[in-house]
Amino acid sequence: MLATWISNPHPGSKTILAVSVLFLTIACAASFAWADSEVALMNRVNAALRGNDRLNGAKAYTAAPGVVVLYGMVFDDKDRALAEETANGVNGVSQVVDNLRTKTGKWFREEERINTQLQMNGFNDVQVRVVGPEVYLSGKVTSQREKQRAANVVASASNLQINNFIWVQPGSIF
Repeated sequence: MLATWISNPHPGSKTILAVSVLFLTIACAASFAWADSEVALMNRVNAALRGNDRLNGAKAYTAAPGVVVLYGMVFDDKDRALAEETANGVNGVSQVVDNLRTKTGKWFREEERINTQLQMNGFNDVQVRVVGPEVYLSGKVTSQREKQRAANVVASASNLQINNFIWVQPGSIF
């Protein structure tokens, strides 16, 4: 049956085939045009982000027409807001999804982890501040030995450079 249809097709078959090919061609062209416009939008947003030195760790990709996803790392929440504002200011962006991480957020998580270790070792009056590759210890202990022990706890919990500003205040003799 198929062989008969192929050797002797219906007179309207050629028209149907031509219309089908035309429709597929238009659909493919529209799809390629959409993809090109989304790549162009992504490139415009990335160029805008690179235009500000504070945003050099932020990058973008397009997830849907007009939707831009930000990713990467910026310094703090102010830079995160600036990246979102910058992306929203690019022509063609209708929505920004912020998946940026902050260095200060990373520092804060490290502080929490170190503080937990200190508290588990009885150092309730010692505080930690992480800034980049360094950790700063402050607070008070009752002896030089305890000051060193606190630094050792931090060293065992982290490989950051330790700046020990803990104040030694001997306990009451009474």
